[in-house]
Parts: sequence; C-alpha cells; structure tokens
Amino acid sequence: MKKLTLLFFLFTISNLILSQEKKSIEIYGTISLDSIPLENVHVINKNTSIGVITNTKGEFKILVSKTDTLFISHINIDNKEISISEEMFDTKTITLNIEASSYVLEEVFLKKRRSIFYVDSQIMPAYMVNATTLKLPFANTFAKKNERVTKLTLTSVSVDLDNLINFFNGNTKRAKQLKEIKIVDAELLKIRRKLSDFFFEKQLSIQKPYINQFLNYCASKNIITLYKKGNLLKLTEILIRESKLFPHKKLNEETLLTKN
Repeated sequence: MKKLTLLFFLFTISNLILSQEKKSIEIYGTISLDSIPLENVHVINKNTSIGVITNTKGEFKILVSKTDTLFISHINIDNKEISISEEMFDTKTITLNIEASSYVLEEVFLKKRRSIFYVDSQIMPAYMVNATTLKLPFANTFAKKNERVTKLTLTSVSVDLDNLINFFNGNTKRAKQLKEIKIVDAELLKIRRKLSDFFFEKQLSIQKPYINQFLNYCASKNIITLYKKGNLLKLTEILIRESKLFPHKKLNEETLLTKN
C-alpha cells in the first residue's frame, strides 16, 4: 500500500512539472533596428507555428511556453532565432535591438560589349576582312554629306526646313535630356515598388502624393546607383535621413507635382 501511495505521489509531481513546462503565456515584445522601432517584422513561434507581425511601434505579443523558440525575419535584418529564457517567461517581456544586415557583393568582372561584326585581330587581321574583301554591296561607295544647312547664304534657296528648325531649337539636345529623365524616372519607380508605399508613408512619414517628389529630391544622393548594386541598407539609411529634411510632409495641393 505504501509503494502504491509513493508511486501515485511521484506520478502527480511529474504531471505537475510537465504541465508547468507546457504552460503557455502571452509575452509582449518590442523590436528595433539601431534604436528605431521596426515595423512589419515577422515573429513566428517555431514550436506552435503561430506567427505575428510588429506594429508601427515595433511591438508584438505572442503565446509562448518555456523553451520555445521564436523565428524573426525582416527585409532589413538577418534571420534570427531567439529561445525563450526563464527571465523572459517570468517578466513576460522581450526587447530586441537588432543590427542591420550587410550586403556583400561578389567579385565582378566588366567586359566591353562587342558588336556582332567584331573580328579578333589576332585571328583575322583587318586587311584580310573588310567590306571589299567580303564583296559586300556598295563597299566602295561613300555617303554624300548633307551641307544644305551649313552652306546657307542670303542667295541660297536650297534649305531643309526640318534640319534648320532642329539646328536652331536644339531638338536633339532636348530629346537626349528627355531620354535621360525617363531613365531616371524608371529607376526611381523601381525603388518605390521595391520598398512599397507603406514604407514611405508609415516609416518615413511621406504622404503618398509626395512619394515621387521625394524620390526625385533624393535622386542626387546616389540612391539609383545603390539600388542597382543591391545595397538596400545604405539606400534605406539615406531615405530615412533625407525624409527628416524633406520640406513637403504635410499635404498641400499647391506643392503637388503629380497626382500619384
């Protein structure tokens, strides 16, 4: 009878210990990146597969038990795993200040682009391969230079009006500038789509109608080159810094350049 009582007592104690270990509580936490609250961080309990996302203040709450492991991921940080300690479980709080992830480019070799008509001089000398030796059509003909505009005199009546207008108005120069502007706008649009409007509105406090204007404001800060190199960390740092100096944060219809 004594043995049976002792066995029951040990069984009860073991169940009590196991129940305490499996006890779940709601723990409150905050996550920041270099002391700045980090929004949209994914926090997942690997033991229960339950996940939450931090709010604009970098705060979250999640159910955990002792010895559970939290998986933390975000575009600006390296993935981390945090084990729930006795102190976290007792205080029901967890505070994480995470360093930004770094991007390292592998070695890159730049080679000059070659035309489809490129001939290696070491294999085939130029005097052996040319338009004449290949018997191409019009090999020995030369285009006549159009000098109608340059030879314009008071007595001349042979004038190409289109060339004359372009000559004085500088249409070629403006077309080149317009092409460069379009290229810059396309790259800035890629940056906006990559980071999302949510990032500009919530983390940088830039009103949506001003996002394009803000990116043009930052274009001179080398952000396009950083984006092409994949250095999102440095790009984000510049945007955060310039957002504090950007003059148009409050919506004002008179200052809008575009509607989107």
